[in-house]
Amino acid sequence: MSEDGSGLPPFVIRSAGVAEAQSAYPPPFDGVALSAGRDLGRAAGSRSLGTWLDRIPPGRRSGFTHAHLREEEHVFVVSGRPSLRWVEPGQAESEVVLSPGDFACFPAGTGIAHAFVNRTHEDAVLLVVGERRSGERLAYPEEPAFEAWRGEHRPHRIWADLERPSGAAVWPAWSIETERLVLRPWRVEDTPDLLRLQTANQTHLAPWMPWARMLPGIDELLQTVTGFVANFASGEDWVYGIFLHDGTPIGGTGLHPRFAHGLEIGYWIDSDHEGQGLVTEATRALTRVALETRRVHALEIHCDPRNLRSAAVPRRLGYTHVATLPGRQVDVHGQPRDTMVWTMLARELASSPASAGVVVARDGLGRRLL
Repeated sequence: MSEDGSGLPPFVIRSAGVAEAQSAYPPPFDGVALSAGRDLGRAAGSRSLGTWLDRIPPGRRSGFTHAHLREEEHVFVVSGRPSLRWVEPGQAESEVVLSPGDFACFPAGTGIAHAFVNRTHEDAVLLVVGERRSGERLAYPEEPAFEAWRGEHRPHRIWADLERPSGAAVWPAWSIETERLVLRPWRVEDTPDLLRLQTANQTHLAPWMPWARMLPGIDELLQTVTGFVANFASGEDWVYGIFLHDGTPIGGTGLHPRFAHGLEIGYWIDSDHEGQGLVTEATRALTRVALETRRVHALEIHCDPRNLRSAAVPRRLGYTHVATLPGRQVDVHGQPRDTMVWTMLARELASSPASAGVVVARDGLGRRLL
């Protein structure tokens, strides 16, 4: 039984028992009528997520339109009909009236500024859930006076340019996002999922990947992944997993310093996701990140000439087939095999198909590299 005699454990709270606090901006912006809310997350002991029950009386708003650099935010309309106001980078403002049961998601780093305004005659109640992350920065594109005040009083919280990298980001890219994919380093906790993925694709990969002919056990793979993590952090090698936006792992790739003044890109993908252009999308992203942010002189892709799918990737992206080296590598049976070498120089990127597409790359602190 809890100390208050309610019978609830300490991680369960009744929202009515959490004191409501009135939101307010500091002077001289304290004349803006804001909402009041209950900090449910802290009351229940949350450590990484904030959960706020926000009540917006008629004629008030949740706050100025704002965008988050590092913290994702979710909003569920419990009651009332608030207006969602949003501003996308470089676009005019928009509004839409929401109803109970509507849900909005604002992923971090999109630059989409948002706020809720109650233009009705009854309270609107929102359940707001957001991350608590260090290094968070915000932007208020509709409030230049408030931005100027923040620049003077809270410069560490300013996100000055919603559309471009800040210039403060440092290599390597710990997160690379494309239209359909997220590339990030493998983590120790990914090991079971990686083993399942490799096992499911052993027959598919064994003709081309020597490691696929005899897969490791979970403990051996754990040591491999631990090595990936250490090498990524030290800058010796950058091995990435390929994930869908829902977190599903579908393959692997990497930037490998195997020759002077450049990097080599390797890749493999789950058989169920072949033929959809996903490897090309991932390789395009790595190409841009390496040439635009790492500023290497050249990139290479090596493949077996018999692996037609693999060879099609650099061809689509505008890499140049510079040579097919006879007997340079050994195949999965230990026999000599030829190796196709494809390359792209830094000066060739701008005029190549690899320069197209949306790519957002962030460093370990969430700052934009690209």
